Amino acid sequence: MNRDPWIRLAAVGLLFVAALALAARGTALAQQGPLLTSALVSELPADPSAPAWQQAPVLEVPLGPQPVALPRLLDVSVATLAVRSLNDGKQIAFLLEWTDLSRDAHATRPDQFRDAAAILFAVGDFLPNICMGTPGQQTNLWHWKADWQEDIDKGFQDVVDAYPNFYKDSYPFATGQPPFRVPADFGSAEAQQYFIALAAGNPFAKPDRSSPVEELVAAGFGTATHKTEQRVAGRGVWADGHWRVVFSRPLAAPDTASANLAGRSEVPLAFAVWDGAHQEAGARKQLSSFVTARIEGAREAVPPPYLVGGAVVVLLATAAALLWLRSRRRSAA
Repeated sequence: MNRDPWIRLAAVGLLFVAALALAARGTALAQQGPLLTSALVSELPADPSAPAWQQAPVLEVPLGPQPVALPRLLDVSVATLAVRSLNDGKQIAFLLEWTDLSRDAHATRPDQFRDAAAILFAVGDFLPNICMGTPGQQTNLWHWKADWQEDIDKGFQDVVDAYPNFYKDSYPFATGQPPFRVPADFGSAEAQQYFIALAAGNPFAKPDRSSPVEELVAAGFGTATHKTEQRVAGRGVWADGHWRVVFSRPLAAPDTASANLAGRSEVPLAFAVWDGAHQEAGARKQLSSFVTARIEGAREAVPPPYLVGGAVVVLLATAAALLWLRSRRRSAA
């Protein structure tokens, strides 16, 4: 008795069902490089020095220079980065620690450069180019800036802080006496129209920051763009020649431009660090290769109803075809 036709049909049907199941979970991104475990805890710490961080395994991530895009970095100033991660099932946090003997938290003058750090995530199902993606490979960046942290901790750092003996003595509709300060003397909409950067919505001119982390999207060199929706919180503390910086955000993406971390047990990500004392800014940075964050307690996303329904239809169609072939074989006998 030759069973080959219906056996082959059954195998094809089962393979198709398996393909639907994989599609329901999204195209899996294979583990990239070292493994970073995001430990499951009941409450996430906002303080970089909180004892709760000791519950998270530390991963030492090597950093290399960015020698491709201008302005290049040929020699690293920060060779390694210690990374930890915690999650509570709803939000995820990362702690980045690195050695930096100078605290550079101002970038007002043209000869000043700030310390900074960033995390890069893929947006979508494919691993992007490590250098902020390429056209068609969008990335999501979480960029902590030491000068933004200074604005939050000590008040907005204005031009008059860098040049105390120079100021413009007249601003239309500004209140108070010169030297005028932001935001105290630019409270009205009319006055803010003469503060051009603030009127244009430039995030670097915003005096009332709620987070020292800027969230951006990018698809290649020179494409980093400020996101309208900013959901990443953070805090950085410098002590004893070390920076400790926390990033945190809900696992679920607030919009399609953000990396969705909900329902994923493994997430590829990469890191970058800027040392202000070495005049590092923009592409002049040290960066890591991709690593994989394994999120403890993560539950895989439930397959969409249409995919579940499609799998059921395929199973029923396969069963019907098997019965039909068997009935024809019996009648022929």
